[in-house]
Amino acid sequence: VVNALRSAMILRALRLVRVVRLMKIVRIPLLQDLANMVVGFLIGMPALLWVFVLICFWVFLLGLLFRLTLGPPPGQDLMVAGGCGFADELSNRFDPVCKVHLLYGEEFFGTMDRAMFTAFRFMLGNFGSRGGYSLILAFSDGYGARFDFSFVIFMVITVFGLFNIITAIFVESTVTGLKTNDTKRKYAQQYERKYVTGKLEKLVNRVADLHSQRGASHTALTIDDLVLDEETFVDIMEDAVVEQLLEDLDISMFNPAGMFDTFDPNGDGEITMAEFVRSIIKLRGDPQKNDIIAC
Repeated sequence: VVNALRSAMILRALRLVRVVRLMKIVRIPLLQDLANMVVGFLIGMPALLWVFVLICFWVFLLGLLFRLTLGPPPGQDLMVAGGCGFADELSNRFDPVCKVHLLYGEEFFGTMDRAMFTAFRFMLGNFGSRGGYSLILAFSDGYGARFDFSFVIFMVITVFGLFNIITAIFVESTVTGLKTNDTKRKYAQQYERKYVTGKLEKLVNRVADLHSQRGASHTALTIDDLVLDEETFVDIMEDAVVEQLLEDLDISMFNPAGMFDTFDPNGDGEITMAEFVRSIIKLRGDPQKNDIIAC
């Protein structure tokens, strides 16, 4: 049983060492940019949601417009009833009956959903048919200057207007969020340093008071000269005030006798105040971190 428990402790310590190494890797300056990108993406998610809503609305308007202007009028069915088939499969693309632009209108703008999808493709710069022919050239040849003028307006509004506005809003939202996040992190770090320093000072003073109450000549010594043996250490760690201060520092001292070796890294049987403070700083966080220090 003892060997099993010892093996479990070793395995737990190794897992914690791997976690610590991973955290050190994440703190590498080269990976800070990656962390900032991930945080920036998460910060920009609310803005990205509204971008999606705006694009859907714009695609719906364009799909409706294209359906009414480029789609087939009621009763037109050149592809099936007229026997023309798909425009890409025409042997004569200048057939006066099976006009290419009308067939493309039926194929890509025959229904509202197809018209919206084609409008979205146009927004992304995809103007090709299934066979690789240009839909823009076909509509330009069929409708003339009316289509050319309308298409230019559509591209200007979409590319130089909508996309630039979306990009600016998303970038501003992300940058503002990152700046706010950095500011909060700096304030948190400053507050944590002050908080930890204050608690450590109270803890050291309390240890010194308890040490003097045990009969040691505390008045003749400075705090730096205090030395704790194992019995004194255990008694001091069981003090209610010390336990509360340790809890405030996020340290669980559930077994003081078993923690003595953690606070005595050189194994001389005594704990100086410097060793005490260094061990407290290392132990902040999960109580199992003492395994790493002991190893």
